[in-house]
Amino acid sequence: MNKLTQLKQLWLLTAVLITSTYTFAADMDAKQQLKVKLSLLATYQANFTQTVVDIENTLLQQASGRIVLQQPNKLYWELFEPNESVLLADGDNIWNVDPFLEQVVVNSADVALDNNPLILLTNPDSSKWQEFTVSQSDNQFIITPLELNGGIESLRLVFNGDLLVELESQDGQQQKSVLSFSDIKQNKPLPANTFIFVIPEGYELDDQR
Repeated sequence: MNKLTQLKQLWLLTAVLITSTYTFAADMDAKQQLKVKLSLLATYQANFTQTVVDIENTLLQQASGRIVLQQPNKLYWELFEPNESVLLADGDNIWNVDPFLEQVVVNSADVALDNNPLILLTNPDSSKWQEFTVSQSDNQFIITPLELNGGIESLRLVFNGDLLVELESQDGQQQKSVLSFSDIKQNKPLPANTFIFVIPEGYELDDQR
């Protein structure tokens, strides 16, 4: 191997190392900035409109609802009629309520949120940060799992200052769900029973824990 070839290889290796170091540093910087943003969401309440489109940008669903979040690991999610449903995460379990079927399905929170970037939203101190990469563009952060499992493959959070105003998720089938938030209340006290689940009378329980 001549000196010119050796020099070219050295340049290539140096470029790769510099690029890798820059990417790692940028990811760490974005993660730290996002952690700071999310740490300011001790509680969060908002109404939302939801738009779901497929890979060809064909409209699949429009809905409206309400979200209430309390760190760590507590979430109340309600879709209003005609797509009525409720999801409640109480820190240990996730309860899915289907009024049409009059059925409640409950899963362990650890299993349901495994490899799901939403866990970072409900718990910015989660040990799961190492399982995701974070990139930033101005007021937007994109969270991507290192291992894709067909669930949520990316999560985009949009902030106005320190206020979370939009959330977009993309799943394994490339369907996108965009939530636009309004009537936002951040870090306001919540009723003590917000995340206490009571099975509606007459509903069937499907326990998947």
